[in-house]
Formats: sequence, structure tokens, C-alpha cells
Amino acid sequence: MNKESITYFKKPGPLNTSAVMKLIKEAALELNPEAVIVTSTSGKTGLEAARILNGTGTKLIVVPFQKHIADKHNWHLNTDLKEKCLKAGALFLPDEPHCLLLDDDRKDLVRGWYSMGQGFKVALQASSMCVDTRLIPEGATVISSGGTGSGADTAVLIKAFGSKNAHKNRVIKIITMVTK
Repeated sequence: MNKESITYFKKPGPLNTSAVMKLIKEAALELNPEAVIVTSTSGKTGLEAARILNGTGTKLIVVPFQKHIADKHNWHLNTDLKEKCLKAGALFLPDEPHCLLLDDDRKDLVRGWYSMGQGFKVALQASSMCVDTRLIPEGATVISSGGTGSGADTAVLIKAFGSKNAHKNRVIKIITMVTK
């Protein structure tokens, strides 16, 4: 038996982002994942991750909305924040190819992930998107984070697979999540 601790947040949102990134850093230093993946609509969460992970040697991938979705909802990445993330060594999910596993693509699978919380679902979606765009190899062990609305409140260590094999995704460890 192995006892692990999970940090639970009572409320979702950006007030948790800094704490999540610090816990991700601790986990990354201990577990040595192939990458840390953070979702970031505006770029704020990506920049916070870059700031906190700076100097760890951890590969950071920032996953904003893809352009076709950002255009549809007017949820665009702040170009100044993106530039700062890039200068800090972060990689970004490309706009092409359009990634699958968005909410309408595999409703059965996505609903199952969502049952653990929106941030949990987003973290798993983002990791599959990174496999689909070859930012990480299929079966890579990564720490992926997501949020509920804005900011980050969930982080999981997972073995990641792309959209065609997303049913193979395996959560190895829950680092943080929201209880409400």
C-alpha cells in the first residue's frame, strides 16, 4: 500500500493557480515527467507555470484554445503573455491540425472525465491534444493541469494517449482537484 496526499480546493478558479503550479513543481521534481502541460486561455496560467517551473529543466507545454475555437468565442491568447512564455522556454499547442476530444467529439469519454470535475476533464483533453500534435509521444507520463472557468485548480500525473486511443489514458496520481 502506498499512501499519497492530494490537495483539495473547496472553490474553483484562478485563486488556486499559484498553489497548483507550486505543487506541480514539487511533483515534477520528484516524479520527473516527460512534460508539464498547462491549459491557458489568456496566457496568465502559462506565464505563472513558466515562472514557477523556471530552472527545473521541465518541458512546459501551454495549451490555449485552438484558433478556430478562440475565434468562435472570442477567447484569444494575449500575444504579450505568449511572447513571455516563449522567452521562458514554453512550447505551445499548434493551431493545426484541429485536435479532437473536444466536448462534442467523444461525448461518452469526455462526460466520464467530467464526472471528476471540469479541471480534470480539461487536463485529460489537453494531454491527448499534445499527443495528437506530437508535442509528446503516445504513452508519455506527464503532469497535466486544467481549470474550472479560469486559472488552474486540477493537476494529475497521467500516461497520455492521443484521441484515437484516449480510452487508454491512465491517471497515475491526482495532485490537486476541486471538491465542489
